[in-house]
Amino acid sequence: MSKRQNNQAGANRSIDTDPRRLLLVFGVVLVGLAAVALGMLKFLRPANEEELYVPRPKGSITYNKDVAPLFYERCLSCHRPGESAHLDLVSYGDAKKYAKLISKVVASRYMPPWLPQPEFGDFLEERRLTVDQIGLIQQWAAEGAVEGNAADLPPPPKWVEGWQLGKPDLVITMPEPYLLPANGKDVYRNFVIPIPVDKTRFVQAVEFRPGNPKVVHHAAMRIDTTQLSRKVDAQDPGPGFGGMTFPESTTVPNGQFLNWQPGKLPYRSPEGFSWVLNKNTDLVVQLHMRPSDKPETVQASIGLFFADNPPSKEAFKIILDAQTLDIPAGEKDYIATDSFTLPVDVEAYAVFPHAHYLGKELQGFATLPDGTKKWLLRIKQWDFDWQGDYRFRQPVFLPKGTTVSMQFSYDNSKDNLRNPNSPPKRVLFGPQTTDEMGELWIQAAPRLRSDLALLTEAYNEKELKKVVVVSEHKLKLDPRNVSAHLQLGKALIPQGRGPEALEHFRAAAEIEPKNDQPHYFMGVTYRLQQDLPRAKQELLAALQLNSENYKTHGNLAHIYLEEGDISRAQFHFENALRINPDDALARSGLQEIANARNKPQ
Repeated sequence: MSKRQNNQAGANRSIDTDPRRLLLVFGVVLVGLAAVALGMLKFLRPANEEELYVPRPKGSITYNKDVAPLFYERCLSCHRPGESAHLDLVSYGDAKKYAKLISKVVASRYMPPWLPQPEFGDFLEERRLTVDQIGLIQQWAAEGAVEGNAADLPPPPKWVEGWQLGKPDLVITMPEPYLLPANGKDVYRNFVIPIPVDKTRFVQAVEFRPGNPKVVHHAAMRIDTTQLSRKVDAQDPGPGFGGMTFPESTTVPNGQFLNWQPGKLPYRSPEGFSWVLNKNTDLVVQLHMRPSDKPETVQASIGLFFADNPPSKEAFKIILDAQTLDIPAGEKDYIATDSFTLPVDVEAYAVFPHAHYLGKELQGFATLPDGTKKWLLRIKQWDFDWQGDYRFRQPVFLPKGTTVSMQFSYDNSKDNLRNPNSPPKRVLFGPQTTDEMGELWIQAAPRLRSDLALLTEAYNEKELKKVVVVSEHKLKLDPRNVSAHLQLGKALIPQGRGPEALEHFRAAAEIEPKNDQPHYFMGVTYRLQQDLPRAKQELLAALQLNSENYKTHGNLAHIYLEEGDISRAQFHFENALRINPDDALARSGLQEIANARNKPQ
């Protein structure tokens, strides 16, 4: 993420990341930034900003005239009753009470939370304060936080109550509330929500409402057109199921970024970028929740906004990542990279960076065919607690032959206050927050819709090679890693390396004799090699271990159909559909059987 997690697991951190306490920490560390007299003020100037704050005449800055408009515009979307921030800044009394603290956290750029550096990507809805705005707040706080003339106070913003994009076409809600226990570690929980549509719809916007913004830190959403997420849910007592990893049957539609974090405003997709929502689809919502000092009820809702027409552009998500991360204890500047060369002209619309607590500087950039470097994103000080996606103000054109790259640095030393391990220890890639990740998602679209196939083919080829490299890396770390054996075997099959794939599937079966997956994949491999007797033997062995795998039933059915055993073929097709009513191959197989039986002799 990644936002991928267990009800009891979550963030096993040795430091407290409650924003209220972090603000106090910053207050102690940065106490010298607020002086008591204007003549002693030292205003912060970021390294890449030439602007210096020019102090106003002493005593001329007031809350009503100068500070309130800033707070209204940049702070109150979160810092008001009922929203996610722990401090309300609606009134002068609130602002004066926390004036010194506000001065320090804006100087450090901890607030408002906006990670990208200026001039390294031009984004919509930027919350970043200018040097002049920071200096003004500091001067006002240092001079006693004067209220000023009431006549100068502008009217407070008229916040849209309820849904920010207007009335949704469809609202779905968690089937039942989840009770978050008091105190304790962060909780990651997945909730399956059926989407009741009776025909194919085209989704233009998704608006997430956390239900309890005080404890919901962020959310990630995927869709599932099968029944498999429901089955996982049914196996876990209570609402939802724990875990930092979505079920394999879930997907993110059409290169969309379906996530939410505090302060993120909902938006409608660019023209032509709606995504297809079919009948019998579930939304799987993963919530990262932070317990308060009392039990809290959480029941999130999602508003869906439909477009009249199908998408006219093909959104495509390019994921650059670093799945072979292996960061030694004490390493202060570990570097991870990945890249992809575009086979066609594309336009980039948004980026989403992700790392955990060791992440330091995150860079995303494009090297154009002429060697020119074009920045997509640069974050000089990563903060896991304020991750989000960033939409470009204008689409960024990237011509054919451009290489898009990520370069992330990590600090696994004791000097990293966010390091979850004290003393530091070796950290590998993984989904838990005590593991580490490195991902840069780029939402793009080929300039010509007809180029989507070329883009998809080139990207899939890169990903297939990466699976081999990553799986081999995992097996060097642990030769008994069953998941790595299976992933490597699956990646070798389309490369025409069936015998090697079978070796890895056999190794997985020996390590975990009760796991049906090695036998299933051996059956598929033998079937592709037209060795039907061995394929049938392995698939039957897989069914003995797990009779509820619809793919196993489907493959067996096709073998029986080829052998002319119609009754057994029908039996397994019917079981595949019982398990997964959306299995098109099984439905097609049954239709083939019906046509054969009705054919005149």
